[in-house]
Amino acid sequence: MRKAVIVLLIAAVVCTAAFALTACNATPDGIADRFEDLAADGKFEVKRGTAGESAVYDFGRQVTVNTLVLKEVRDVVTSFRLYADDSEEPFYGNDYIGDYRYCSFDEITLSKLRIEVLSCEKLWQMKSVEAYNISGTDPEDDFRIMGYVTVESAVAMGEEHNANLDAATHLNLIGNIYFTSVSDIVFDDITLKSGEKMDGEEAFALAVEKMREANPDGKLIVTFLGNKDLTGDGLEVEDRHNEAMGEHKDKLIAGIVAVVKKYSLDGVSFDYEYPHKLKSYTVYEEFLAGMRAAVDALPGDILLTAAICDWQLTPAMFTVKDLEVFDFVEVMAYDCFDKRGDHSAFYTACYEQLRKFESKGFDLSRLNLGLPYYSRPVDGAEYWGNYYDVAEELYPFENSYVEAYTDIYGNSFPPLRNYYNGPQLIRDKTAYAIDCGAGGVMLWHMGTDSTDPTYSLTQLIARVKASR
Repeated sequence: MRKAVIVLLIAAVVCTAAFALTACNATPDGIADRFEDLAADGKFEVKRGTAGESAVYDFGRQVTVNTLVLKEVRDVVTSFRLYADDSEEPFYGNDYIGDYRYCSFDEITLSKLRIEVLSCEKLWQMKSVEAYNISGTDPEDDFRIMGYVTVESAVAMGEEHNANLDAATHLNLIGNIYFTSVSDIVFDDITLKSGEKMDGEEAFALAVEKMREANPDGKLIVTFLGNKDLTGDGLEVEDRHNEAMGEHKDKLIAGIVAVVKKYSLDGVSFDYEYPHKLKSYTVYEEFLAGMRAAVDALPGDILLTAAICDWQLTPAMFTVKDLEVFDFVEVMAYDCFDKRGDHSAFYTACYEQLRKFESKGFDLSRLNLGLPYYSRPVDGAEYWGNYYDVAEELYPFENSYVEAYTDIYGNSFPPLRNYYNGPQLIRDKTAYAIDCGAGGVMLWHMGTDSTDPTYSLTQLIARVKASR
């Protein structure tokens, strides 16, 4: 009897673990319950192989789809392409499959799917295929495209950037408006491409004007920063925030409100990286309550937002209730390196991020998923490459680019793989965010996008939004 009980307990644990693993890699109910899985009655004709070989999935009938979910038994595929029936032209490509790969593409009709594995770390084995024809997941057309624009890049932008700027629903100016430890608002001077200095408030005013001209219907938000010592206070970033948002809270709120009124802004945002002490979160949250009351007292619907990271969603930092003070939050789903050194891959920086917030009870409609328009080296060095420099090389299916680089300290490094988010990955993340019910995406940052319509990530995101 005792032995039987032990066996049953072990079996229960194994079943529970298996269920948990399955649930962790499942397609969200909002998709699976709403749309028919057109691959449900199909089967693999070939499911194992090595680099250069293909898996073949037979749907058993002709189906019309615009979304596939692929899974493999082991996370070993590092580059693949998808083909319809006997076609030799891929309709989709990307890097990893792993535990969950969401593939978004233009509608296609097929009866068999060929998955060509271009490269892998060892012998691969496919696990499953799901197929959907998804539409109507943004019925109110209210999915947000929040593009951050540094004031320095805004001042330098010509008309060639207008199509990108106009594709956003919200623009967030950042990078030259700061507060001090005693809550003075300071417009920091910027350096022009010519090397000349430009007065900080003059630059800010010009940036506001250019954003309004490029996107007259968009919401214009401004991020107030406390991460720069402009007065020689010698304080750490966290301590400066604590003084400004604590002892000088009322002055800081009044100063921010004055800027909102003077420039007719649509919102206020914060990018506080990062409070770590319990006291700091208490000070920040009390300040935000006052800031919320102040913007609510202004005419119009003035927005209050902030950039946060998923690891901050804990009882000691931010609870879901704490975050209700914001109209929405921007989740910085980048610079989170995985086992391969990729800082913003689909699984870790999209799938897992949204699942984590949803599992904590956060309303995804109040979340903007961060998308990077830059690279990081796979060794984690402090270098941020610009997407526009390699846009043509990444188009349409690549995310990695081997390049030599110089870090922010002036150290030069030999060629190394840098991980970007290429057009297809940006499309997949955007489609997944929309289909899951997320409120929007956040783009960091607009100044590093390509202005060529073929390669522009922002214009691509707008097209994906329109297609869902």
